[in-house]
Amino acid sequence: MNMINHIKYAFLPLAVFTAGLFTSCDEELEFTADESAYLSATQINGMLLDAATNKNNSIVELRNDEQSTDIVFRLSKQPKTGVDVTITVDESYVTTYNAIHNTDFEMFPTENVTITNNGACLLAPDDTTTPGLKVTLTAFEGMEEDKTYIVPLSATSPTKSISFSEMSKHMVLLVQDCRHKANHDKGEDAVKTVIYFEVNDANPLNALEFKTASGKYFFDDVVLFAANINWDAKKQRVYISNNDNVQFLLDHNDEYLQPLRKAGMRVIISILGNHDQAGVAQLSEMGAKEFAREIAAYCRGYNLDGVAFDDEYSNDPVLSNPWLAEQSVEAGSRLMYECKKAMPEKIVSLYSLGSLYADELKIIDGVEPGQYCDYSVADYGRSEDPGIGMTLKQCAGMSIELFRDRGDTSTSTARSKKNKGYGYYMFFSPTPPKYISDEEKKDQLKYCENVCLGLYDESLIRPSYYYPKNSTVRTAR
Repeated sequence: MNMINHIKYAFLPLAVFTAGLFTSCDEELEFTADESAYLSATQINGMLLDAATNKNNSIVELRNDEQSTDIVFRLSKQPKTGVDVTITVDESYVTTYNAIHNTDFEMFPTENVTITNNGACLLAPDDTTTPGLKVTLTAFEGMEEDKTYIVPLSATSPTKSISFSEMSKHMVLLVQDCRHKANHDKGEDAVKTVIYFEVNDANPLNALEFKTASGKYFFDDVVLFAANINWDAKKQRVYISNNDNVQFLLDHNDEYLQPLRKAGMRVIISILGNHDQAGVAQLSEMGAKEFAREIAAYCRGYNLDGVAFDDEYSNDPVLSNPWLAEQSVEAGSRLMYECKKAMPEKIVSLYSLGSLYADELKIIDGVEPGQYCDYSVADYGRSEDPGIGMTLKQCAGMSIELFRDRGDTSTSTARSKKNKGYGYYMFFSPTPPKYISDEEKKDQLKYCENVCLGLYDESLIRPSYYYPKNSTVRTAR
């Protein structure tokens, strides 16, 4: 905060050292002093966050009639005094949140929400974080499966040294009814597996054929590779373009995509460049906002679970075009931020490549990458590095290219990455029905078996069937 200070100064002549007569004049001087550095020395910021993801916006998949999730209240530094905090359901924030994000989420009934100790907690003078507070949600009659409900939470404190921004005092739980979907949960804090299907060659329904010995689906996220960002010269705007293979899946959504979602998997569309001036890391602020709105409408319209960005195959931007900007991590970060703002209930993820790497993502409008990037995967053979505000839970421990034999597929590496706290493991381009790699002619299924054993301490059941391209007929391999 800057404060304008008015101070009267009396200027004495240099003859102050003599015994002569003094003359003086009063002048009023105005100067600006930046007090933010001094305020930060005494000010303690409070924030309300999801305990697992460290984010103030969390998606809760309700799989039982009653389910709990943990939240924490965190301080920027030790308070040196006891701090009282109360966390409540703040129904008034629903309108504000929906206006900010251009959404129309319905309020989850307050009477169906309970918080440990009625939301009251106390931090000791040397504490910076409360123990996890359980927020328990009870399903209500009439919940709709593909609808998102909002639980707005707010933190307040009577302790004078604690301050809040409008963003930090609020967090929201976005609740989705998954009670009638298959449960893919492989255990608390289990690593999630992501499979990128090259849809020009393979049917994404094949993800249904990969199950663990305990009957859980092996893959958690199915990424459709890929739709494109393109420039429409006639309409003078950036837009999403789909080739025939992507469009076929979207046009036959109920047959090819929704069965995956009903099995508990999330279906995500990958977006990358397509040999023209548009690109995911070269949009202006205006261009990013407009394209994010289109992506949000696209994901909601086709009932997809989010987007995965990949900065490849774009030409140099035309800088006289108001939609475009210099290719940069700043521009890519802006697009990811605008997408999360436009569709907070959806996944915004990243394949680190080109000008867009997770550990280089920028703070946009005061929001850290850990808030707008749900997770990121590295290029083949690498582990992802977290960006500002991200944790290893938002990073893939390994990226494996099945068709070209790239990446460490050993059981020992998978177990090591799990133990280090990585939250994801990525696979790219399986090739049913034979599942044989291109260069080494090795068994792709063996790679998946090794990783399954390392991540979950159980075997993978080898698929006996597959789905041919553009077919819903389950066929013997």
